[in-house]
Amino acid sequence: MDHSEMRQRNAASTLGILYRTGPAKMTELQQESGLSRRTIELILDDLMDTGWVVELAAASPDARPVGRPARSFAFRYDAACVVALQLEAGQIHATVADLATTILGDLRVPLPIKTSRAERLSLLDDCVTRLLDDAGVDRSAVVAVTVSTPGIVRDDGMVDLPMTMPEWTGFSLRDAVGELFDCPVRVENDAKVAALGEKWSRDGEVQDFAYIFSDSERIGIGLVLRNELYRGRDGAAGEVSWARDLGLHDLVSPLLVDLDDELAPGHAATWELVTAARAGERHALEEVDRLANALSTGVTLIAWLLAPEEIILGGSLGTLQDLLIPALERRLATNDRPIETRLRGSQFGDASVLTGALRMCIESLADQLFTPAGVATIGRARIPAASPEEAAS
Repeated sequence: MDHSEMRQRNAASTLGILYRTGPAKMTELQQESGLSRRTIELILDDLMDTGWVVELAAASPDARPVGRPARSFAFRYDAACVVALQLEAGQIHATVADLATTILGDLRVPLPIKTSRAERLSLLDDCVTRLLDDAGVDRSAVVAVTVSTPGIVRDDGMVDLPMTMPEWTGFSLRDAVGELFDCPVRVENDAKVAALGEKWSRDGEVQDFAYIFSDSERIGIGLVLRNELYRGRDGAAGEVSWARDLGLHDLVSPLLVDLDDELAPGHAATWELVTAARAGERHALEEVDRLANALSTGVTLIAWLLAPEEIILGGSLGTLQDLLIPALERRLATNDRPIETRLRGSQFGDASVLTGALRMCIESLADQLFTPAGVATIGRARIPAASPEEAAS
């Protein structure tokens, strides 16, 4: 390994430390990296020159002990942005965040379910423009994009959804969205993205779980096995809409219609029913029991076939978790043998997909930036350098 390659490797390591740990003193970076003070100083000079790191302003002299001031450095989470795009049949939900996943802007755009592919992609471009303009972010500042979509997402980025959304099959969504950005674009099925969001939030607490995701009445499953997303052959794992004997392909319930879509015409009536169920009204609780019964066969099969530690209800089902989980547990208790898998609701509610998409962006950035090749190729930060005072604020 020549000197240049070693320098890039050490720079990537140092940048990764600052990203993960937050502001650090020179001595702390030495201890964490195992590099000499002089090597760390040279690396930090390079990283500050490219805008990814800033030296923090020293504390007031009156508050410091006598002697040489300790130098502190921080990763610039504002040095670039990431974008998460959730494509649904009836809307586009877009979010832009800094590199700490702090939300800078959020936009929902409703659209008719029968919108053509060309028009949907055009509206997506308009949505991104509005999102970034409202947030005061230039499109060139975006370093990673993740797109979630219904349907199977093949390993090559092709989408396969021969129902629900017109013309939403047999084309590369990754390539289409890639034309809108000058950065890597990842595309994944929405249930799988939501499962990844749950995985990262639990930080290894649960190694095996099935995430049942519902977007109103449409349902899919994201599987995390041995702490890794399981995509199956060519991305087809979890597409239970095609396994009709499970009873999960058509969850028709007045509790789910437009539940998480505030702009949809049925939203208000659905929430009236949910509120009635939470108030203990009999007719509404009967609907909860009917929905739990519809879920029970599929939940039982997943629990015994895969025996995951947990089955998690997310999306619209997660919104109803306080009602559904007790009803499901009562129903499953009537089986010949109760399942051993725990039932739990997602902590994210209807934000599960975008949470996972933002985390996928950060993972993509890590693949770019926190590697020797990444440090050499990604170049300068996408936003003008901050002053020490701004970075410390």
